[in-house]
Amino acid sequence: MSMRILVISNLYPPEVLGGYEILCGQVCDLLHERGHQIKVLTTGSSTFHAHPYPVERSLELYLPFSQPPRFARSKRFLTSRKNHRATRSAIHGYKPDVVFIWSQLRLTTGSAKAAEASGVPVTYTMNDEHLAGYLSRQTGWIGSLKQFLDDRILGIGAVSLQLRHTTCISQTVKRRLCEQGLPIPSSKVIFQGIPVEKFPSKGNPGRISSTPKVLYVGQLHSYKGVHTAIQAVGRLHREGQPIELTICGKGTADYERHLRQLAEATGASITFTGQVPHDELPEIYRSHDLFVFPSTWAEPFGLTHLEAMASGTPVVSTAEGGHGEFLRHDVNASIFKPNSEYELADRLQTLIRSPEKAVRIAAAARAQVEHDFSVQAYTQRLEAWLKSIV
Repeated sequence: MSMRILVISNLYPPEVLGGYEILCGQVCDLLHERGHQIKVLTTGSSTFHAHPYPVERSLELYLPFSQPPRFARSKRFLTSRKNHRATRSAIHGYKPDVVFIWSQLRLTTGSAKAAEASGVPVTYTMNDEHLAGYLSRQTGWIGSLKQFLDDRILGIGAVSLQLRHTTCISQTVKRRLCEQGLPIPSSKVIFQGIPVEKFPSKGNPGRISSTPKVLYVGQLHSYKGVHTAIQAVGRLHREGQPIELTICGKGTADYERHLRQLAEATGASITFTGQVPHDELPEIYRSHDLFVFPSTWAEPFGLTHLEAMASGTPVVSTAEGGHGEFLRHDVNASIFKPNSEYELADRLQTLIRSPEKAVRIAAAARAQVEHDFSVQAYTQRLEAWLKSIV
């Protein structure tokens, strides 16, 4: 059964913030290849036209991602009204069988409310906890009044969303959203995937160089714990272990400045590359010996983990979030506690001194990604879910 699918996302390639927008594009490409008619409704002004289906950029963000988050009630209201009108017009013109909503971060709930009012089945993928941010944080009559004002009068809340058909990318995301009051107890958990063929394994997976090369890929924010990686590498350097650290990504200016000062103080070989194009990452993963992910919060999932695992680069990571649902210590990864430079340094040293363990972990990780976490398998599971709803 071929479906007409209207995909709504706050960002869409080539305009991306992270891995989820890239994955949205990959899923849409695969659904198109599988015979479905796709139209994307998103933001931006890109004139990039390589997509084999229409991409309409008539939506707006209430606040650009270059600015720090703030509530901005009046701006949310105006943006929500515009997005509501644009979505209603797109649905009327395209006549989809189903609306598939990806991230609404800074998009407002205007598009979702227009979709739910259309009578067309509306589906959501919950990639993080942002939708809970549209719920009132205050209790009592003041909280109820603000919630009524935001949701029913201004139309910028999420309380009135029906959310009948949702999927979460991990049990962690589902649990935390439910704890914050989002009514999705029956949400279906579908793990995401990566294009494994774009991340071929290195010729000698798990092999550690004489001067081990450690890699971090991700955003530079304090909750990502990159300082822990720098401190651990600095500790090993002071103990006489030759080691190098590469940090790929960008983030807040203050935190990045702190990281650079911290790196300089260690005396170790630490390189900051800034954000690199996604198509350059496969070679970067393969050219490093160990991938470290020191996040201190409950991450929604772990696409960079899967990319490193597919590349044959052993993962050394915390496991407090969605990535902890597929990482297993000394099986397909090496796990350490958040904010523990001592434990991270120990885990790195263990793999450096036990090359057979690194090789075994790399082999198990690659096999698991191939079997369970390809983007093709993820798309097929989404496709079956969407068909069951249509």
